Amino acid sequence: MNEIITPDEFAKALAEATRTMTEEVVEEMESGLVNIANNAVEELKRLSPVYKGSSKKLKKGDYRKKWKCIIEKERGVTRVTIYNAKGGLTHLLENGHVVRNGTKRVVGNADPIPHISIVNEHAEKELDKLMEGL
Repeated sequence: MNEIITPDEFAKALAEATRTMTEEVVEEMESGLVNIANNAVEELKRLSPVYKGSSKKLKKGDYRKKWKCIIEKERGVTRVTIYNAKGGLTHLLENGHVVRNGTKRVVGNADPIPHISIVNEHAEKELDKLMEGL
């Protein structure tokens, strides 16, 4: 247990311990990021609005079901992207928009349905907790 080591051996042992600890922290961080991303996708699916009208282009629940997550790991960097396959709707639903009839006349405004910003705040809090835990 209490071995006497030379300064050269100490430097090597310290470098090895630091490398091992860094790898463990990175693995824990990556698994935490994946977990946070998957939770965010599930929360988005739960909070997203459901289309109540009738259209050939939009099916009921299509927007809600199409949330996806891509996790890219490259050169020590983990990048998480959460997106919706019906991407053109995200901004309109989150921020609201004008409603036009067939003659391009404005007939009203669609109220915003905040769901992305709520999930973004939750994911940021979870990430802060993860970082503090490391």
